[in-house]
Amino acid sequence: MEGILTANYKRKGLTLIEILVVSVIFAILATSLFVVFNAVLYSWRRTQAHLEIHQNARMALDMVTGDLTAAYLNSADATVRFRGYDSGAKSGWMTNSADDELFFVAALNPKLNDANAFTELCKAGYFRDTSNNLYRVYLYFTAFPNFNFSAADYGNRHKIASNITQLQLRYWDATTAAFVNTWDSGGAQAGRLPSMVEVTISAKEPNSPKTQTFVTNVYIPWR
Repeated sequence: MEGILTANYKRKGLTLIEILVVSVIFAILATSLFVVFNAVLYSWRRTQAHLEIHQNARMALDMVTGDLTAAYLNSADATVRFRGYDSGAKSGWMTNSADDELFFVAALNPKLNDANAFTELCKAGYFRDTSNNLYRVYLYFTAFPNFNFSAADYGNRHKIASNITQLQLRYWDATTAAFVNTWDSGGAQAGRLPSMVEVTISAKEPNSPKTQTFVTNVYIPWR
């Protein structure tokens, strides 16, 4: 009787093998949970990065669209010009410019924000630098304006988006019914605005080699 009680008493604890089995099962469960959690976290971060890039690019394209639809030309004033430069032959005005460039005069009505504005016309432009930043050039006047662009306008730039790896611009020439890579309303396309500008922006996702490309066509009203 005493031997039976002793044997039952000894079986109340876990054996080493049972402890090892439980430990292995726990480790497998913990690893599985970690893998699932890590996958969910990675997916969430990718989604956030995707949304951020999409929102930034969309905001930049909306700004470009708003400015271009207000583009203005005055054949009586040679300083009021629309100029689009190809990446192979840039203006030389913007330091570290990496891609296509665009400079023009637009009726953006700055008097809405500053009663001292001299005219509704402003200088506007866009370029991308070698650090993958997209810039808007913007200047309105409180005195008689000079619409000539120069290297001094580099100081009128404002960053509107980061992680931009490409800015490509093409201009629809209604006369030839074809896209061209450059535009000069005081030169080859004298006295004319393009009917449409195709704007292509490529944006890189943070901490990822993947890029997204966005394209929009901006129609310029005849003036």
